[in-house]
Amino acid sequence: MPAKCQRARILILSPRAPGIGLGGAERHLHDLAEVLRPISKSVSFRSHSEAVRPSWCERLLTSVEPMLASPLALKRLTLPEADVVLSVELMGVGLKHPGHLHLFFGSYAGFRDLALSPAHGWRRIAREMKTRLARLLERRTQHQMGAIANSIGLRNELLSRNIPVLDAVLLPPTDCSRFCPGDKLVSRKKLALSPDKRILLFAGRWEYAKGADRFARIISSMPKNWHVVIASPSGFTYTPVISPQVTFLIDLDTDQMIDAYRAADVLIQPSRFEGYSLVVSEAQASGCPVFTSPVGQAAHLADADDLYVRSSVISHPDDPSCWLNALYKIFADDLTLKKYADAHRAYAICNVSYPVIRDAWSEFLSKKFEAFSWQSH
Repeated sequence: MPAKCQRARILILSPRAPGIGLGGAERHLHDLAEVLRPISKSVSFRSHSEAVRPSWCERLLTSVEPMLASPLALKRLTLPEADVVLSVELMGVGLKHPGHLHLFFGSYAGFRDLALSPAHGWRRIAREMKTRLARLLERRTQHQMGAIANSIGLRNELLSRNIPVLDAVLLPPTDCSRFCPGDKLVSRKKLALSPDKRILLFAGRWEYAKGADRFARIISSMPKNWHVVIASPSGFTYTPVISPQVTFLIDLDTDQMIDAYRAADVLIQPSRFEGYSLVVSEAQASGCPVFTSPVGQAAHLADADDLYVRSSVISHPDDPSCWLNALYKIFADDLTLKKYADAHRAYAICNVSYPVIRDAWSEFLSKKFEAFSWQSH
């Protein structure tokens, strides 16, 4: 039994290594590592790329069903000694380690059911089979310590699918020092955007799952003096909106995304499914108010003390008039817009900043792994 003052070695298993300017899961991993390092001895990663080459049979299986890539890669990974193992996505399937805790950033089963465009005939049957496989795999991601979700919305979604998860929720951290308000006009100039129009921001993949069709309907009904910025990775799966009122910014790095948040008057997040959308917290921290569909962290926002934050959840996201009415309120005048911006920035600092999330992890890990010290250096 290690001494109480000893710090734990943490190993994080994920399909991809963390990095700056990548997708939400990779950003989450980067921020999570930054939060955990001061309360642990070390934080290291293992991903698919470090596994030995798969056999032809495994390559065939993963080409037929990509969800199997993580469980199969885990069997080929050489893992270093670790006191605590945090697995992400399906990297925890079949892992037997006394200190294994699974982290749900999302849910394959929930995503397939709620976020994909409707299917019919054999496609519908195939999708249902894959959803059942996803549910089976997600049930097997955990061992002795169980699993934890990163939002109340995701936790409830998992439980509704009979996927075991702890009651506790640990929100993803956001670097509120880096994502912070700045000069709106300067950021607009950097991105070649109009200095005097109301700007709506969409951040994420331009696809049905992220509500691209919902946003397209908002665009078709919005006033002519509004402008839309769609900050998306390349490779659209939904038809781009071609209009003088729309600017596409493709594959922005982190610094450019910060300018996009600062340049915008409001972020619109119309997703059909989210575990936790980091762009929401990053926008809020940057002083950009948010309107979101009732998914993922929306349950947290709806329970906020501040009315300007509570009103950010759009209860009927398929109705463009609901989004537009909310936008008309926030754009009533510059003072109202500033009140929204200040409220959302304050909410991010109080709920998802590094110090707040580090304290939450420290408290949680102190209860789960009592043999180790989890106080900041």
